Amino acid sequence: MARAPRFSLALGTAAALIVGLSACAPAADPAAESTDGAAVQTLVVATAGEPRPYTYIGDDGEFTGYDIEIVRTIDEMLPQYEVKFEATDFQGIFPGLDSGRYNIVANNLSVTEERKQKYDFSDPYITAQFGAVVKTDTGKTEFASLEELAGQTTYGQPGLNFTKVLESYNEQHPDKQVNIQYTELDLQSQFNNLIAGQVDFIFVERVAYQGYSKGDPSITFAALPGEYLVENFGTNLNSALAFSKQTPNVDQVVADFNAALAELKANGKLKELSEEFFGADMTPKE
Repeated sequence: MARAPRFSLALGTAAALIVGLSACAPAADPAAESTDGAAVQTLVVATAGEPRPYTYIGDDGEFTGYDIEIVRTIDEMLPQYEVKFEATDFQGIFPGLDSGRYNIVANNLSVTEERKQKYDFSDPYITAQFGAVVKTDTGKTEFASLEELAGQTTYGQPGLNFTKVLESYNEQHPDKQVNIQYTELDLQSQFNNLIAGQVDFIFVERVAYQGYSKGDPSITFAALPGEYLVENFGTNLNSALAFSKQTPNVDQVVADFNAALAELKANGKLKELSEEFFGADMTPKE
């Protein structure tokens, strides 16, 4: 086991790295060896560098975050693997898993039934609370359902779980739709535009609100009941690592990562990381 190298990227160079690595050798080279000669399987882990605080570039110019530090900790626990991180944009994550270029994705991925048909997932390491970030002067602190947001405008990034929930809602309520403006804007830009009045709300989870609102008193988080989202849209509130089925020995890799996650939960390290990045214990309770 070699400690996973830290990202050292400025945002302006991330795209260049993505292009430059496109011609790399196939992921998960099982022929690599550790310093003592034992076989080591290399695992390429992709991340898009947002949403904060799951994955982001810190003040020192290096990537960090809850997901990233979990993977680094697991890498230290499993000498039979060597983790190598690779930066990508969110739209490149799933094609990379499909092709086998990436073995693992660490990017706050929800475990949906659709995704489970194509990828393997670790056990969950966080349970989220979804809601709408709105202007404080609306007086809203919670919503009973998405119907209360009918006729209002928000952003939607293609492929995101949040966008799929809104699309499903619109299909179920053709006369009470939410206006979705599809965008590739990062979350910070979306929050800035909400503050500027360009959209009415941002559909995210509480942790993302805490990371991107920067304490601005003009916006607030209004929660939606988790039970409502699960029952009406099949929303999975848990996030996990995604594994390409093309990864050599993928069943064993997933089992080893799950064993490590279980140990991190049992010894309190997972809770410690959650409190470090979220200020609260967001780990699954079941």
